[in-house]
Amino acid sequence: MKAFTQTFILIGISLIAAKSNAASLDTPQTQYVIIGHHKLFMMQKGPAKARFTIVFEAGGGGSSRDWAKVMALLPADIHAIAYDRAGYGKSEAGPLPRTMAQEVFELHELLKATKVNGPIIFVGQSLGGLLIRLYTKNYSKDVAGLVLVDPAHEDAMLGSMKYGGWVRIREKATGKTIPQPQITLATSPGYDSTADYMAEEFQNMYISGKNDLKKLENRPLIVIGAGIRKQPPGTPDEQWKMLRGERDSQVESLTGLSANSKFILDSTSSHQVQNDNPAIVVQAIQSVIKAILLKTKL
Repeated sequence: MKAFTQTFILIGISLIAAKSNAASLDTPQTQYVIIGHHKLFMMQKGPAKARFTIVFEAGGGGSSRDWAKVMALLPADIHAIAYDRAGYGKSEAGPLPRTMAQEVFELHELLKATKVNGPIIFVGQSLGGLLIRLYTKNYSKDVAGLVLVDPAHEDAMLGSMKYGGWVRIREKATGKTIPQPQITLATSPGYDSTADYMAEEFQNMYISGKNDLKKLENRPLIVIGAGIRKQPPGTPDEQWKMLRGERDSQVESLTGLSANSKFILDSTSSHQVQNDNPAIVVQAIQSVIKAILLKTKL
């Protein structure tokens, strides 16, 4: 979703072997996965037959490398996967348009190809938080729990070059039909190369969230909020105070998606919590695993 990161400021299937860094299960192994006509890069560590698989989803413009510090701290008996979305990192470009629905569909195809059937604990940062929520909506039976790391919110105000300032992107939706995701063609049927479907996708998630509270039911959910937010250049103090307050409130409000949730404010981290304080992400993962196994509240 390159258009997302360039425009907005965010407060047939087979396997091809690639080189691995070491034989140890504690060292990430790398490979490429063919999804239709393009290859996605992924790395994984830990035993494939572990009780749970942790799947990491990077933020807008990010890649599997964003999770290196977190993966390094995970216990050796945890199976973990990080990958590069199409067009980022070491992955090839995929079919157009690059909607969130397309990204989620390709992730599902990747996990099918690598025989990861669940239970899965998803960890998503920023835009990745929206993607793993959409994945859970579409493929809920495979998802056991979630960790949202300073996640993006569908009702957020974003700094937009296209619109010349701060804008609530979902309010720009005009009702365009979002093309169905697919991996057999270079472009999806009905794709308009001049169209931007992000507003429609944000609006759809906003409406769905309003109409379906507690959509994660009792799945353990931990939301980690960043305590450090830098004021963007050119943003007046009063406006930034309002924008920051709204952003912080929206992040914390996502705990309402589950009846078994917990909010953690990391006062020492910026938006890139996984790099500033990877240990807190690992602790959140372990807490979700414990809640699942013991059937307890967070």
